Amino acid sequence: MKQQLEKMKKMPPLPLAQRVTLLKKLAQTIKSNQTKIIHAVSQDFSHRCQQESQMAEIMVCLDEIKHALNHIKQWTQTRTWHANWKFFPSKCAVYPQAKGVVGIMAPWNYPVNLVIEPLVAAIAAGNRVMIKPSEITPKTSETLKHMLSEVFSENEVYVVLGDVKVADAFSRLPLDHILFTGSTQVGKIVMRNASENLTPVTLELGGKSPVLIDDDYPVMKAAKSIVQGKWFNAGQTCIAPDYILVSKPKFKELVDAIKQQVKLCYPDFATNNDYSAVVNLSHLQRLKQLLSGLEDSQVMSLSDQAQNQANQKLPPTLIVNPPTNHPVMEQEIFGPLLPIITTDNLDSAIAFINQRPNPLTLYFYSNNQKHIQKVRTQTRSGSLAINETLVHFAQEGLPFGGIGASGMGSYHGYQGFVAMSHMKSVYYQSRLNFNGIVRAPYTQLKKRILRLMS
Repeated sequence: MKQQLEKMKKMPPLPLAQRVTLLKKLAQTIKSNQTKIIHAVSQDFSHRCQQESQMAEIMVCLDEIKHALNHIKQWTQTRTWHANWKFFPSKCAVYPQAKGVVGIMAPWNYPVNLVIEPLVAAIAAGNRVMIKPSEITPKTSETLKHMLSEVFSENEVYVVLGDVKVADAFSRLPLDHILFTGSTQVGKIVMRNASENLTPVTLELGGKSPVLIDDDYPVMKAAKSIVQGKWFNAGQTCIAPDYILVSKPKFKELVDAIKQQVKLCYPDFATNNDYSAVVNLSHLQRLKQLLSGLEDSQVMSLSDQAQNQANQKLPPTLIVNPPTNHPVMEQEIFGPLLPIITTDNLDSAIAFINQRPNPLTLYFYSNNQKHIQKVRTQTRSGSLAINETLVHFAQEGLPFGGIGASGMGSYHGYQGFVAMSHMKSVYYQSRLNFNGIVRAPYTQLKKRILRLMS
């Protein structure tokens, strides 16, 4: 890895025409390999819903590439303006410059999307790229490496496969930028390792993204959106709803509505191709362990079928008013378990959210504009989605990123281009200028001029 990085660092940034060509080739390769991609992901998960992979791993990536191609000429333009009038007629400029070699460390939950989207930003900005895909999804990582080799030379994009030790060594490389997607715990390690080389980082982490339901919002409508967002990929999404806050009078109606929507979307979950599996037995065991210490009355399976160990599927499950110090309320769930907490009112719900680390996303269901403004201004989160779940991630022009424990920096669209670029400032001195009148030796005349300019 070190030798390859040293080699890539000696090479110039990718010219604009080459960036455009590579991005077009990448889109074409994704299209021609989409069946292989979907199959590889499903193999790694033991089962991943084909339509979920089509949307999350293929469609979103192609949209991101298309957006970059439509805007790349505008993004790469140098912005110029006249300098401060005191320095007339000189000019200032900002020139977007590639950072150099960008490292992308991707997780397993969306093993293609979370490689390709940062890669698009890095290439659009003119960087060369090193990629460390997840070892938890080995078939997908192998497929990615082969697919990217059809588009890029090793001196443009270099893929490194390996285990946790390889990932640790990767994060210690003197890269020019690292974009890491994963848990907060591992993000701290990556940031610590990167600091050895003063490598800047973009950390896309997770946390517990809450759902807040206003009393004025139709409960069935909220339940439909929550179910489709929470159990997409069996809850293995960094922006999946992690717990719900609802007023006590609305609690039973919400539970009944969620039950109804789950039965509609995922009947016979164990054999339903629309319902994805937990990625491996280790994570399945972790999720089961999260339920320990809870009363039987608090754990509500939303399926009549038993959990099927053979295909690693865990039923959609509600957890009613768990203790706030229970692991299910302290750890990111990353699975098909969904706690529901009853609150007295909107103010108590906001206080509940603010007493905890800043989430990656906050979901608020309301038709009351004053309440929406209140939640927007009185809470801190990486993003805020009103009356919908997940789809804000697919908006190419909308920056995506966390705050505090949920991340650092953001990307997607122009924000991704900026994250992967150094905005170099340039000052152009004109041949004719008056700077001499404000430089030593300071005559009486120059002193008077300086006093007038101050």
